[in-house]
Amino acid sequence: MERFKIYILVVSITALSGCILFSGCTPYAERKQAMEQRWEKSAAQAKLPLVEQYLQEGRLKDAYKLLQKCLQADPHSADAHYLAGRLYLQEGRYASAAESFRTAVELKPGLHEAWFVLGILYQDQDRLDQARDCYGHALELQPARVDYILSLVHLYTIGEQIDQARQLLEEKRKKLPYDSDMLIASAELAQRQGNSEEAVQLYKEALLRQGNNPQILEGLGVCYMARQQWQPAADVFEKLLQTKQDLPQEHVLGWLAYCTLQAGQYGKALNWYDKLSVYRREDPQLWLEMGQAALGAEQAGRARQCAQKALQYQPAWTDAEVVIGCALYMDRKYSEAVRVFQKVSRDSQWEAFGWWMAGRCYQQLGQNAQARNAFEKASQIKPDSPMMQLIMGEGNTL
Repeated sequence: MERFKIYILVVSITALSGCILFSGCTPYAERKQAMEQRWEKSAAQAKLPLVEQYLQEGRLKDAYKLLQKCLQADPHSADAHYLAGRLYLQEGRYASAAESFRTAVELKPGLHEAWFVLGILYQDQDRLDQARDCYGHALELQPARVDYILSLVHLYTIGEQIDQARQLLEEKRKKLPYDSDMLIASAELAQRQGNSEEAVQLYKEALLRQGNNPQILEGLGVCYMARQQWQPAADVFEKLLQTKQDLPQEHVLGWLAYCTLQAGQYGKALNWYDKLSVYRREDPQLWLEMGQAALGAEQAGRARQCAQKALQYQPAWTDAEVVIGCALYMDRKYSEAVRVFQKVSRDSQWEAFGWWMAGRCYQQLGQNAQARNAFEKASQIKPDSPMMQLIMGEGNTL
């Protein structure tokens, strides 16, 4: 009997111990699982710099494999979603990239770079309101990031929100007064608003800070052209030509040749047009302007050759006929010139000039009656022209 009692006691104690043992299993398993999950998340986070390295090296497959493991271990990692967005961008999968960036900022609203790139993606889709919101978030997080400022300014500009763009630039320039990119953006905006004087001053200030920066020189030269300040424009474009700029040399030569022509530096203009002709051999406008420069340089023969070249590519072009007529007049070939100007006078745009020059030719030939008749026709077409009044005054002495 005593043995039976002892047996029952042993069984009871064993059973109780088993209950206690198994009842302690559940919290321990949970703790172990939680510890493993934390370790996996930490390990995943530690691998993200390697993903970054793979992306920079262009090893997209390796980056993708490692990212998948990281996201599997920690699907709520905002940094991993951000890197996934960058990966998709490099692969040209823009919809997937946008989705990853949206997830990243939802999980971690302080990811300013994700907000910024998301704004670019929205802008590319012409979803300008959403792009503006994203740029705004990025700028709130990083108020001194110039690329964020300029992107928002550009967005305002293409949306014709010029006042907002100007206000933002003025506000940020107070805090970043020495940033040349901000000066350039302000100059471009002023030029867009038609305030070329302010634009010129801003470009000059930017040049003082950055030296002969091609972008600044180009903007300043264009401003001078808009103000018809041909000599300063030519000087700027000559400096631009000497820099290692991204613009094709052809464009700079075109500006330079035209500005020197308009500035009356005909010899220099001829030199620039010669260089430009390498790129535009079949451009009638080039040959016309080269002919005009030759006239200004008193090279009548060359002027005729250039004008004839222009007519070769654009037949019956009155502008080129005018150059030929003026070259003949310069060469004192008045009989030939008068026939050209009679032809020119049949063009409504050149009618008055054609008769006026025909009159001058008749004067030189001693045919005073025909000269007076030609001058009268010119004055009837443009009676208020000071040139016609002067010619008619001279005609009274015939």
